[in-house]
Amino acid sequence: MEKNKISWARVSKNVCYFLAPFFGLILIACVMGLVIIDTDIEVEETTNYYDTRLFSSSYFSSIEHYFYRLLADTQTSENIAINSEEKLEASNEDVKYAEGIYEIVSSNADDIQENVDINGKQGIIYYNTNTSNNFKYLMIDTKRAIAVTNLEHTMRTDSIEEIKQVIGENTVYWNFQEGEVDTNISHLSIEEIRYKMQYKTMNNSNIKEIYTSLIDNLPYKDDYALTKFTYDLSMKANTLAPILIPLCIAVLLALGLIILNGIGKKGKGPGIHLNGFDKIPLELAFVIGFLVVGIGASCFITINSELRAVIFSGVVIGTIIIYLAGMLLLETVVKRMKTHTLWKTTLLYMIGHGIKTIFNNRKFSTKLILAYGGFCLIGGIATTAMIDARLSYYDNGTAFFWFLVLMGLGIGTFIYLFTRMKQFQNIQKALQAIYEGNTNIELDSDELTGVLKQMAIHIEDIAGGLSNAIQQSLKNERQKTELITNVSHDIKTPLTSIINYVDLLKKEEMPNEKAKEYLEILDSKSQRLKRLTEDLVEASKASSGNIKLKMEKINVNEIIKQVSGEFEDKFKARNLEEIMTLPEENIFISADGRYLYRVLENLYSNASKYAMESSRIYLDVVPKQTSIVIQMKNVSKEKLNITTEELMQRFVRGDSSRNTEGSGLGLSIASSLTELQGGKFHIYLDGDLFKVTLGFEKLKDVS
Repeated sequence: MEKNKISWARVSKNVCYFLAPFFGLILIACVMGLVIIDTDIEVEETTNYYDTRLFSSSYFSSIEHYFYRLLADTQTSENIAINSEEKLEASNEDVKYAEGIYEIVSSNADDIQENVDINGKQGIIYYNTNTSNNFKYLMIDTKRAIAVTNLEHTMRTDSIEEIKQVIGENTVYWNFQEGEVDTNISHLSIEEIRYKMQYKTMNNSNIKEIYTSLIDNLPYKDDYALTKFTYDLSMKANTLAPILIPLCIAVLLALGLIILNGIGKKGKGPGIHLNGFDKIPLELAFVIGFLVVGIGASCFITINSELRAVIFSGVVIGTIIIYLAGMLLLETVVKRMKTHTLWKTTLLYMIGHGIKTIFNNRKFSTKLILAYGGFCLIGGIATTAMIDARLSYYDNGTAFFWFLVLMGLGIGTFIYLFTRMKQFQNIQKALQAIYEGNTNIELDSDELTGVLKQMAIHIEDIAGGLSNAIQQSLKNERQKTELITNVSHDIKTPLTSIINYVDLLKKEEMPNEKAKEYLEILDSKSQRLKRLTEDLVEASKASSGNIKLKMEKINVNEIIKQVSGEFEDKFKARNLEEIMTLPEENIFISADGRYLYRVLENLYSNASKYAMESSRIYLDVVPKQTSIVIQMKNVSKEKLNITTEELMQRFVRGDSSRNTEGSGLGLSIASSLTELQGGKFHIYLDGDLFKVTLGFEKLKDVS
């Protein structure tokens, strides 16, 4: 179905190509008819071509042409006679004048009739034969007895009277005798031309008689015949123009749409088909097209021929060639527009794209040097030219032109730099957003160019990769949390049964001391496993933030004293001395009492397990202007050959031998819980000195 549609579009286009010239010629003829009738011909309530000013002006121009030609010849002959040496010896000047006139006029004549009676004098008739001219004339210089005509010398034109008779046989005529005009051309009557300079010249010259006429039916294809044909065609077109012009415009618009739709389509399938001509540079295509137009225009030279067949053939062939060239250019332009390659197939684009490619492949510093160097060079040339133009003959126009060039250069450079700066700012904002953890950046690389475009593409790739990594990390963390929670739950059920049965066994009588010892070990290990399971669940919840906090006002001094009292026996068992420094006044923070207690409990538990025996443990509460700092420090019994980052990781303990009962989760849980409550948790290691600080925002004491 699609194939038939496309084939029909192409066939319709080709048919319209043949119809368009027909309606185009009709439209042109109608428009020319209106224009000619309304402006050039100046019809004044007449439909007769010979009553128009166009005809009368042309006719009088023909009279002037031959009159001034004869007048110039006679003046030239007089100059020859005056400058001749025979002039001094002659007794009759008229003889010498006549000889001069004979010498000039006869050189242009095709034939001569001598000894002719011209107003009672023996004169000469010069025949300047022009059979292809519809305008016929006879002009007589009565003083010199000279007559000039463009009639052919025949038996019917041997005398002045016969020539007058032949000229007078035609309907349209204009005669001049001793200042009087006899004519049937209304616009060339004596009243119309009396005050014209040409009439005054005729009246004052030796040419006292002029007889002219236009051959009936205009048999020769001269300007009169062409103008008459144009007039008749214009009159007909003017009558039909109100109907034909709208009709032709509508038809041509419809044909144009069909042609535009069918250009580039082919019966083989959808899409635009490009041939080899459509792929060459557009400028070269236009050069070829104009050359073809020139060949077609050269065919119109046949208009000068006297053979109608030659004229018709030349005009038709030339018109067809020009029309085909126009079709060729239209097709290639429309095809390139449809495929969005019009600009890309120009030589200007190819050159610019090549320069841009070379420029973009250079280093950024080289680009900067070239761009700035080009700006300075053009600016220097424009400034120098402007100054020279200003100083040279005060050529303010040229100076102003170069001033505009310099100003345009400055504005263009500013726009370029401003655009690049905005592009840099967009990239900077994108990098800052990524740095702050926002990977959902909006950076359109299509709006950037050159190195910045490549940079934007890389940043988008980094942001996308980082976003995927974060999503994957969160997914893994969630899966780990779910795994720990599920496993802990599965372990807790049998572990609770083990602990309960151990308690029941402890109430029973053991068969021997060895059994009691085994039971104590079983009880100790099951309790440790219970604490480890609970720590795992709590660490998982704390790190994922899956804890509901109940924030309240907490007295820091009181909660520290409570925790300290709980670990008093454990400290004594390892001979550890606690040195506590608390502020005298009560200080308060906003926290969840249960989880803050757990944080402090983990710190005390860590100190009771890993502090060097018989050493001191320092706990200080330092109130500041807007915050409270809780600090605990002690000397480790083991060498701390790890970093603070490693110590904060899960399941890492300061006891590398892992002889203590710690799980390695205490500090990790304490850090997560502190941060969840809006506090800050830091660990410092200095040799064997271990120090941890907690920071919370201070609340005002409200009694």
